[in-house]
Amino acid sequence: MEESRALRQALEIEEVPVIYFDMSGRFVDANGAFLRQSQYSRAELEDGELSWQRLTPPEWVEPSERAFAELKRRGATTPYQKEYIRKDGTRWWALFAAKRLSEHLAFEFIIDITARKRAEEALAQSEQRLRSLIDALPSPVWRANAAGHWRWASCQWTELTGQTCEDCVGLGWLDSLRDEDRRAVLAAWQQAGRNEVLQFECRVRDARAQEYRWMQAKAVPMADEEAGRIEWVGTFTDVEEQCRARQALAQSHAELEALVETRTHALQQTVDRLNRETRERKQAEAQLLQSEKLRAVGQLTGGIAHDFNNLLAGINASLELMQLRLNQGKAEEADRYCSLALSSVNRAAALTKRLLTFSRQQPLEPKRVEPSQIIAELEELVRRTVGPKIRVETRLKAADAVHCEPSQLENALLNLAINARDAMPSGGCLTLATDVCELPAEQATELLLDPGRYLCIEVTDSGVGMSEEVRARAFDPFFTTKSIGEGTGLGLSMVYGFTQQSGGQAQINSAPDRGTTVRLFLPFAAAETLKTGPAEAQPSAQRAQGERILLVEDEAVIREVVSEQLADLGYRVSTAFDGQSALQEVERLGEFDLLISDIGLPGAWSGNRLAEEIRTRMPAVKVLFMTGFAPNESALIEASQAGGAKLLKKPFTLGQLSGCVRQTLDQTGR
Repeated sequence: MEESRALRQALEIEEVPVIYFDMSGRFVDANGAFLRQSQYSRAELEDGELSWQRLTPPEWVEPSERAFAELKRRGATTPYQKEYIRKDGTRWWALFAAKRLSEHLAFEFIIDITARKRAEEALAQSEQRLRSLIDALPSPVWRANAAGHWRWASCQWTELTGQTCEDCVGLGWLDSLRDEDRRAVLAAWQQAGRNEVLQFECRVRDARAQEYRWMQAKAVPMADEEAGRIEWVGTFTDVEEQCRARQALAQSHAELEALVETRTHALQQTVDRLNRETRERKQAEAQLLQSEKLRAVGQLTGGIAHDFNNLLAGINASLELMQLRLNQGKAEEADRYCSLALSSVNRAAALTKRLLTFSRQQPLEPKRVEPSQIIAELEELVRRTVGPKIRVETRLKAADAVHCEPSQLENALLNLAINARDAMPSGGCLTLATDVCELPAEQATELLLDPGRYLCIEVTDSGVGMSEEVRARAFDPFFTTKSIGEGTGLGLSMVYGFTQQSGGQAQINSAPDRGTTVRLFLPFAAAETLKTGPAEAQPSAQRAQGERILLVEDEAVIREVVSEQLADLGYRVSTAFDGQSALQEVERLGEFDLLISDIGLPGAWSGNRLAEEIRTRMPAVKVLFMTGFAPNESALIEASQAGGAKLLKKPFTLGQLSGCVRQTLDQTGR
């Protein structure tokens, strides 16, 4: 009687799946929650054909048998995780706990943890993207405590200095510095405030060239409130060429002045020397212009690291709450935390895309852009760059477009924000605004522009301002009021050059202790015919039509997840981790319909080369490339389109994947 009463009570729990089975594993009874989850009917259950062996995937049979043996031996199982197969062939993750009721009967509670597993996979992918991003950076990245003891360094430090990760932890990294620089470096560390950017220059041993090179370190503080301590995350940037260029320029100026003052050399000798100095100066200017662009990108690193840690903290907290709710039996509340974790993953992907845009080395073609939209997208990065002491405001009144290179506009805005930050050491207000202005003939003549309407971008700070003498020279190349190592004097010069190339003009209004306003006047882009029609819908998953796919991806997590997604869509999927294993699969399969390959495969076989080789064997095969970062992206897209291939950028949703696969398979020709 007691056993029957317990059976009825357990089966009445509709929120959690419950099953009863005999000692052969055959299901005797189950509640509605289990039947809904497994997609089997009660009639199928009562036929006696259902068992845990039938619903268990092959790879989980052995662990399940161990748990079943434990149940027989101990009368209960330790909670364990595995996958079950639904009636339609799809899988779901669950947490199992079984107890024996009698010699012939046992029952089991099942908690669906599929959402948690998906979130864990998303977190792992996000962490891998962050690691890939750090590995792709040209400079070493490190993490240290408040006393300068390193806890971790990226592989670039080992490549530069020859020190292993174990050798550089603690104060071991100082062994790669010049002896005379170590004391100054530690002093800078001790003087750094909790909310300031740590910055210093030192000479670091380059093990590859067997010499010391000047490097600039920049780091931002990260407060570990739980541990009650401060840690630093920063980078080292090579400024050797910049220092050499400054020294070369200073030396060339001194030599030139000496020639003019002494007038001891013949006129022809003076002309020859001036020509040589001019060539050297142009080379140095080109080097410093590139260094200034990299310096602007470097200003973002601290904020990016801070943003990623915030996103990872949100993902971690959401997963912990999800696990807590599941342990509390509140499975219905877990979806909300899963959505929060996925939201943080999407924000991390957007942040990665923004950083890759800034680090792009290929020049872009000018096109129609909306400055107000650019500023709105940059606002969060600007906030991180200028720091918490500076309030950032935007007043975006102009929705018009201009014709320029988007990356140059972004770099110009970032340079102006950095200059504004440096002009407000004690904090203040930074305002970015857009508006449409009408330039009358007199004002247009002063700006060397034609009278008429222009889009005006204003960057205003409440900082120390400039004297008239400084304002008059602010756009001159290499003119700077900053100390050595804090600026090259090329930031405003680059802004001025950008506006000139875009057919516009730049203007500075400033006075001591009155702040500074920089205005960029840009001509409007030519009008385009607006496309009308219904809004584009988000892509939805499109099913397979019996096609076979070969998936080539070196990242194991991505390979497994994409393979499962394609299988869920009904495709027959074979996988490989590099070009060599892919060719082995080709030999084994004989024929397939679509090759999906990552572009940057390890080893000698790139994605492009692999596709060309396979097409020599199977001319009719379709090709879809995947990429997370392509330095020569524009050239790559042209090459892939010329070959009939399509490009799918990571990260992507299931709908985007299925739509791109279906479109590639349905296209005519190759």
